[in-house]
Amino acid sequence: VEKNGTTNGEVRRAAEALIEADVEAVFTPTDNTIMTAALGIYEKFIEAGIPHYCGADSFALNGAYLGYGVNYATLGTETANMVAEILVDGKDPATLPVKVLDNGTATVNTDTAEALGLDYEKLRDLCDGFVEIQTAEEFE
Repeated sequence: VEKNGTTNGEVRRAAEALIEADVEAVFTPTDNTIMTAALGIYEKFIEAGIPHYCGADSFALNGAYLGYGVNYATLGTETANMVAEILVDGKDPATLPVKVLDNGTATVNTDTAEALGLDYEKLRDLCDGFVEIQTAEEFE
């Protein structure tokens, strides 16, 4: 089931429509509008027993069950290695292989996991990084 929204109100209505459609889970990619609206919809998903998966850790901070994204430390290291190959070793950028990071960082909202009755322990060994957080109404 696909829904969209470009304002907080539209996102809330889309979330309600997903709940009414009896979806088993929700995935939202990284999007600032969705992240901003997350604090207004996460409790609705919890009440409906629907885990909300996202493309970034900030969504989990805003109440989503799990954010999964790139491990920025690994990305930075790989980028620095490529820059060194170009600037220090004199390699042509066009000849460098494309690198794909196969494991990212999972950020689990433990409050939401508990409310949904989800066991996330198996995720620890599947990801490059693993972070446990709780819902925050404000960023520090």
